Amino acid sequence: MGKGAISDDLPLSLLSIGLRDDDHISCGFDQADLIIAIGYDLVEYPPYKWNPHKSKKILHIDVTSSEVDAYYNVDMEVIGKISETLDHLSGMVRIKETKHIISILRNSVTEECKISHDDTSFPMKPQKILCVVREVLKPDDILISDVGAHKLWISRMYPVYKPNTCIISNGFASMGIALPGAIAAKLVYPERRVIAIMGDGGFLMNSQEIETATRLGLSFVSLIFHDNSYGVIKSKQLNFFGRSAFVDFSNPDFVKYAESFGAKGYRVESANDLKPILQDAIKQRGVSVVDCPVDYSENIFLTQRMSKLSCPNTNE
Repeated sequence: MGKGAISDDLPLSLLSIGLRDDDHISCGFDQADLIIAIGYDLVEYPPYKWNPHKSKKILHIDVTSSEVDAYYNVDMEVIGKISETLDHLSGMVRIKETKHIISILRNSVTEECKISHDDTSFPMKPQKILCVVREVLKPDDILISDVGAHKLWISRMYPVYKPNTCIISNGFASMGIALPGAIAAKLVYPERRVIAIMGDGGFLMNSQEIETATRLGLSFVSLIFHDNSYGVIKSKQLNFFGRSAFVDFSNPDFVKYAESFGAKGYRVESANDLKPILQDAIKQRGVSVVDCPVDYSENIFLTQRMSKLSCPNTNE
């Protein structure tokens, strides 16, 4: 939920953590002699995952006192307005040369993004879809993520450059948030372009809000990752049991469904279709619904690949 607080194009950014305990980025925590937790919510990424031996020194910076547990026993906390605290600290701390370590860890993720850029397979891989979305949106534009397999890919692969330009429902992880979330984003920032990304299951939970958006005269894009299943649950079932159960379903014709609400519908039929479709959809007045088939077999491949990762050698 903190994506964009630090721009992902800064060389000291390690992107997002928490997708798996053994991700390369967690190696950065292993190397750290001090963890500075700023506005940290324990629900987001429990401290036992990044401080399993209870050995890390922790500086807690927030507007409220720390919620202490066995793995989050802070050495010092600074309570007050976060921006003012950071302003004061920025004039006091000394910079330590750590760019070599960070670049090794950072590149392990950014290289995955580059590889997907020229992929033309169809149905489209989730990382390729997000690569296209990033090319279409400006740094100030807003992406709203629903809950599902796509949320994990957005968290890991979608670079963000400004605060509050990628809104993700985590913690309670309320499925169906994206479409009403896009309505709220457009009401608050009518001058910005908004894309709401959702799975087909999440879309149908609150798709009736297209009527609300149309009635209010709002313009944004709903991009559906279409796989006829609850993708993240299915991938977990396959990982644990080798089979899936009760997660597959059928869908209406999303183009006709959108048109029945007075919205504009698009259907992606090849990997090369997506970018021009999004460019056209985002210029439309009113709501646009883009139906994009996705290949979620990548979920299993990613999990298998990450389970075999080992921390890179950062001592050279």
